[in-house]
Amino acid sequence: MSRLNFKDATPVLLAVTGVLPGVSWETREPEQVAMDAAVLRRLEAHVGGRGCVVRHGYMVHTWGDASQRADVASAAKPWYGHFLLKAVEDGRIGGLDQPVSRLEPRLAELAQDANITWRHLANQTACYGLEEAPGTAFDYNDWMMALLWDTLFLKVYSATYDDVDETVLHPLLTDVLQCEDAPTFMAFGVGDRAGRLAVSPRDFARFGLLYLQGGNWDGRQLLREDLVELAVRSPLPNSIPRAAGAAVEMLPGQRTLGSREVPDNQCDHLGSYSFLWWTNGVDREGRRHWPGAPLDAYGAFGHGGPRAMVVAPSLDAIISWNDARVNSPEAESEALRLLTEACLDRDPTLGHVTPSPEAPHRLWRRGTGPLLLCGPGDPEDFLYRGDLNPDGTRKGDQDALIAKLAASGANCLYVQAVRSHGGDGDATQNPFVNHDPAQGLSEPILAQWGNWLQALDEAGVVTYLFLYDDGARIWDTGDDVAAEERAFIERLIRRFAPYRHIVWCIAEEYEERYTPARVRNLARAIREADAFAHPIAVHQLHGLDFRAFADDPAIDEFAIQYNVGSAQELHEGLLQAASQARGRYSLNLAECADMGTGAALRSRLWACAMTGASVMVLGMDVASTPAEDLYACGRLVRFLQATDLARLTPHDELARGATRYVLADPGRSYAAYAPVAGDVGLAGLDAGVYVLSWLDCATGAEHLQATVPVAGGEARWPRPEAIGAEAVVLVRRIE
Repeated sequence: MSRLNFKDATPVLLAVTGVLPGVSWETREPEQVAMDAAVLRRLEAHVGGRGCVVRHGYMVHTWGDASQRADVASAAKPWYGHFLLKAVEDGRIGGLDQPVSRLEPRLAELAQDANITWRHLANQTACYGLEEAPGTAFDYNDWMMALLWDTLFLKVYSATYDDVDETVLHPLLTDVLQCEDAPTFMAFGVGDRAGRLAVSPRDFARFGLLYLQGGNWDGRQLLREDLVELAVRSPLPNSIPRAAGAAVEMLPGQRTLGSREVPDNQCDHLGSYSFLWWTNGVDREGRRHWPGAPLDAYGAFGHGGPRAMVVAPSLDAIISWNDARVNSPEAESEALRLLTEACLDRDPTLGHVTPSPEAPHRLWRRGTGPLLLCGPGDPEDFLYRGDLNPDGTRKGDQDALIAKLAASGANCLYVQAVRSHGGDGDATQNPFVNHDPAQGLSEPILAQWGNWLQALDEAGVVTYLFLYDDGARIWDTGDDVAAEERAFIERLIRRFAPYRHIVWCIAEEYEERYTPARVRNLARAIREADAFAHPIAVHQLHGLDFRAFADDPAIDEFAIQYNVGSAQELHEGLLQAASQARGRYSLNLAECADMGTGAALRSRLWACAMTGASVMVLGMDVASTPAEDLYACGRLVRFLQATDLARLTPHDELARGATRYVLADPGRSYAAYAPVAGDVGLAGLDAGVYVLSWLDCATGAEHLQATVPVAGGEARWPRPEAIGAEAVVLVRRIE
């Protein structure tokens, strides 16, 4: 079961369990919650140690002694993050971007450490004890964690080592969760690494269940839902490097929660570190953190894996273990793969790109959230790059392109299946045996394509797959799709439809060779072959008129070619296209000449996206594209996919101050883009309390203002210090 959170703000899709434990867990046999007992036994054997599996709020499987309390090492860090975000919500600290030196003034005496913020500590980017500046690099650091723990619990919460359990941990968290085995922040006593958490696997699962419930426990909101979402859905971008600097002075007498080394730099963030949680992100090499896990999984890990708790919202499941033999990301991924396999009723279409059922003019990943495309509109010849092998496969740079693209967060790639027979490619650029359509599709070529599409799919990159390049036409059968062409379509579509991240596009600039009637018949053939209902798009020559396909039930997206010169012209044209669409199909600016680079590119990307349209950049061929341009796409995707995109529509009339474009669900949430200096303003606001989430479009800097009162009507906000001239802010009303 699922629900949309934020009654008065941005809805976020989260799993909701059927029941909560009381003083003890209710148990169910695996078959009662659609789980495979045999697979759970294999999972137990793989993990070892002791642990438990929870599904739909019931205890389903345990091994070893799941009630045994013990230290969980770094898996405690999300508990620290919980109390930090609670302090933000309660106003105990001024915000995540407040300098920690306000409460630990000695930091101001250590040069750059005066600029360390709570956000830096919570993402391990403070570079504490290193020569790098705060926020510039990732340093997984036990000295820094001790600084966080002491400043948070001893100063913000005014606790002591002796009473922190009784004054903070128990009354504000574990007593409410009705933990059974007396969790403690003094795992080894007050004299030995105070702050280390000792908790049993079954009690740790209660903490996971709290987050699965969006911070709500039996009607009591222990942490605001938007802060829960922030905690588990904000992984660091790969543009932030791993720290490499030499050690510098720390506070006198600085203690550590674990490691004794200085500098202490234990691991990279792998594009998967979010406010002290580990998520299922993509690293700098384009590799998924846990390929065997659901994309929405997140967890707490200690000692490299032997101590852990993982939440899988799309499975409505939690797994918790300690003293396990799991000691690598690969072993973690296998455990989560087995957990997924054990869920017999898992939806095979989960995560597949489709039109949103709530709003057909928006794309979404089925069951997991909104999707907006922003990234390369090239290389069109991706599938044919490199030297031709005798079996028709290629020896090219595709793997390198995938890795570079995936690491950036840009999330689409524009490729073509048939570039011969009138297309821009030569006679070899098609997937047939000996390049002859009469001999049928080549299995070696399809297998190679499948490897590339699988890598893109695992990285969350959408393959925008054109069947035919502009001018390409093999079968001259009028408007009909005859048997030979239908067989080609059915085999191609069925081969690649199981990948989640696919959009089919029938032809580039279809008017060059096809009539609207033929395009509609091709769309129906694709729809009949695709059991996963991926979107089907049509690309046209320059223009905004899509009347020929507007009401075709098999066509979901208008792939627009619109060659105009400025960001404002793009914005106005796509607003016109959105008005004409009337919510019936989605829009993708799939081709526009001269999008530029750097600031010019960013202005055009945001001008398009702030109409609700996706955008793919002609000439952005990945290989020669500056990495920063790809990261600019990734930042846009990350920001807008954190909104309730299905409900947002253009409302530029609400712009005030430096705001230029607005997407809004009036009364609930607003995205305001302001590309020039000055206060960011909106009109038409209801009175209430709002959350403001800022993004610097140029640098990627973020700032959160968690509780902002608005009297109603018009409001203007000065930019936070970290936010420059190119900015966008998400404004959400909360209860």
